[in-house]
Amino acid sequence: MYPIGKFSELCHVPIKTIRYYSDIGLLKPSYIDPVTNYRYYDYDSIQTLNKITILKSCQLSLAEIQQMITNADPSQWMSILSQQLDRLEEQKQQINYRIEEIHQLKIKIQQEHAFIPGPTLSTCYLENREEQAVYTIRKKIKMTFIDHLVKQLFERIYAFQLETAGKLMAIFHEREDNKKEADVELLIPVKPMKDSYKLDDFKIRARGTYACITVEGPYSELESGYIMLLTYIDEQNLIQTGPPMEIYEQGLLPATIEAQDAKDIKPDVTRHPSEFITKIVIPVITEDLNELHI
Repeated sequence: MYPIGKFSELCHVPIKTIRYYSDIGLLKPSYIDPVTNYRYYDYDSIQTLNKITILKSCQLSLAEIQQMITNADPSQWMSILSQQLDRLEEQKQQINYRIEEIHQLKIKIQQEHAFIPGPTLSTCYLENREEQAVYTIRKKIKMTFIDHLVKQLFERIYAFQLETAGKLMAIFHEREDNKKEADVELLIPVKPMKDSYKLDDFKIRARGTYACITVEGPYSELESGYIMLLTYIDEQNLIQTGPPMEIYEQGLLPATIEAQDAKDIKPDVTRHPSEFITKIVIPVITEDLNELHI
């Protein structure tokens, strides 16, 4: 006879589990001391507990295990095991199906990731830009609302009946470290009209030299263009004289915008982000020219 502690060690089953099996009548103790109420188990109990453990590993319910333990009829055993085998085969098919679903999902994710490749960067270069008439709008906004600012800009273009003469541009005068909020100035080149100069937000951008790079790819990938352009400025001993400006050569906005359409401007959602073309320009002067100004 083995006390319950030793019996638990021999069978590698927790005492709490053995007591539970005893309480539900699945594994009765071989002997219970009437004075101490201690439970004892014999060798046959070891064999029975081993059977219970094996049948439980086959995912049989305790009710089914109890039915098999108390019934020595082999045909009854075969019937219960056959039913369990059918259940496990069905589970196996379901698991295989889910495994295949996961494989297909991984392939889809990989294909979609490959469908939006990394950005294509041009070489960096210097460009002399002539003075340019622009209409602007500037606000400190959350970046998620930049589309609203674009809409406001084109509503004003429509209201003042200005004729656009170039691509939408943006200057980020100040951007929070988390990049969720920024001081944004949107600019659109316009053809000067008789009363244009009276408009508060009509400006003439001065001519100057700019370090430039073109980024082909999603707007989220522009950071790599900024890094490459700033490195170029440093290597060429240039001095940055103003904030960078993004020129949206090809993107969500239509290529041409007529004044009568400006109020109802809508994003060109047919264009894939990998086809976006953005030009980043930074005003610069050479160190030699800076010394002359000093």
